[in-house]
Amino acid sequence: MFEKSNLKNHLKKNKSVLIYSFMVGLVMGSIPFIYKSYKIFRVQKLIKEQQKIQIQIREKICKKDKSDYQKFLNLGFPKTAIEKLYYCMKEQ
Repeated sequence: MFEKSNLKNHLKKNKSVLIYSFMVGLVMGSIPFIYKSYKIFRVQKLIKEQQKIQIQIREKICKKDKSDYQKFLNLGFPKTAIEKLYYCMKEQ
Protein backbone atom coordinates (compact mmCIF):
# COMPACT_ATOMS: atom_id res chain seq x y z
CA MET A 1 0.00 0.00 0.00
CA PHE A 2 2.80 2.36 0.89
CA GLU A 3 4.54 1.75 -2.44
CA LYS A 4 1.36 2.39 -4.40
CA SER A 5 0.69 5.72 -2.75
CA ASN A 6 4.38 6.64 -3.06
CA LEU A 7 4.17 5.94 -6.81
CA LYS A 8 1.05 8.07 -7.10
CA ASN A 9 2.78 10.93 -5.27
CA HIS A 10 5.79 10.74 -7.60
CA LEU A 11 3.50 10.74 -10.66
CA LYS A 12 1.67 13.80 -9.39
CA LYS A 13 4.90 15.64 -8.64
CA ASN A 14 6.59 14.72 -11.89
CA LYS A 15 3.60 14.96 -14.21
CA SER A 16 5.08 17.86 -16.19
CA VAL A 17 8.41 16.03 -16.56
CA LEU A 18 6.62 13.00 -17.97
CA ILE A 19 4.62 15.14 -20.39
CA TYR A 20 7.75 16.98 -21.58
CA SER A 21 9.61 13.68 -22.01
CA PHE A 22 6.74 12.29 -24.07
CA MET A 23 6.63 15.41 -26.25
CA VAL A 24 10.40 15.33 -26.85
CA GLY A 25 10.20 11.65 -27.79
CA LEU A 26 7.33 12.35 -30.14
CA VAL A 27 9.22 15.16 -31.87
CA MET A 28 12.44 13.14 -32.10
CA GLY A 29 10.58 10.20 -33.59
CA SER A 30 8.83 12.31 -36.21
CA ILE A 31 11.94 14.12 -37.48
CA PRO A 32 12.79 11.46 -40.13
CA PHE A 33 9.20 11.50 -41.40
CA ILE A 34 9.17 15.30 -41.61
CA TYR A 35 12.54 15.34 -43.41
CA LYS A 36 11.41 12.70 -45.91
CA SER A 37 8.14 14.56 -46.57
CA TYR A 38 10.04 17.81 -47.12
CA LYS A 39 12.40 16.09 -49.54
CA ILE A 40 9.48 14.63 -51.53
CA PHE A 41 7.80 18.05 -51.60
CA ARG A 42 10.97 19.66 -53.01
CA VAL A 43 11.31 16.99 -55.71
CA GLN A 44 7.67 17.44 -56.75
CA LYS A 45 8.15 21.21 -56.89
CA LEU A 46 11.23 20.80 -59.09
CA ILE A 47 9.35 18.42 -61.41
CA LYS A 48 6.51 20.94 -61.79
CA GLU A 49 8.98 23.72 -62.55
CA GLN A 50 10.70 21.55 -65.15
CA GLN A 51 7.36 20.71 -66.78
CA LYS A 52 6.45 24.40 -66.85
CA ILE A 53 9.75 25.23 -68.58
CA GLN A 54 9.21 22.44 -71.12
CA ILE A 55 5.73 23.79 -71.93
CA GLN A 56 7.16 27.28 -72.41
CA ILE A 57 9.83 25.89 -74.76
CA ARG A 58 7.20 23.99 -76.77
CA GLU A 59 5.04 27.09 -76.96
CA LYS A 60 7.99 29.15 -78.15
CA ILE A 61 8.75 26.59 -80.87
CA CYS A 62 5.12 26.43 -81.97
CA LYS A 63 4.76 30.22 -82.10
CA LYS A 64 7.88 30.91 -84.15
CA ASP A 65 7.68 33.13 -87.25
CA LYS A 66 7.11 30.49 -89.93
CA SER A 67 4.74 28.26 -87.97
CA ASP A 68 1.14 27.44 -88.90
CA TYR A 69 0.05 29.39 -85.84
CA GLN A 70 1.67 32.61 -87.09
CA LYS A 71 0.42 32.09 -90.63
CA PHE A 72 -3.22 31.72 -89.59
CA LEU A 73 -2.91 34.52 -87.05
CA ASN A 74 -1.52 36.87 -89.73
CA LEU A 75 -4.32 35.87 -92.10
CA GLY A 76 -6.90 36.88 -89.49
CA PHE A 77 -8.06 33.44 -88.28
CA PRO A 78 -7.34 33.47 -84.52
CA LYS A 79 -9.49 30.42 -83.71
CA THR A 80 -7.76 28.31 -86.34
CA ALA A 81 -4.40 29.64 -85.17
CA ILE A 82 -5.15 28.54 -81.61
CA GLU A 83 -6.21 25.09 -82.86
CA LYS A 84 -2.92 24.80 -84.76
CA LEU A 85 -1.06 25.86 -81.63
CA TYR A 86 -2.78 23.17 -79.55
CA TYR A 87 -2.08 20.57 -82.22
CA CYS A 88 1.58 21.59 -82.36
CA MET A 89 1.83 21.48 -78.55
CA LYS A 90 0.47 17.93 -78.51
CA GLU A 91 2.93 16.83 -81.19
CA GLN A 92 5.91 18.22 -79.34
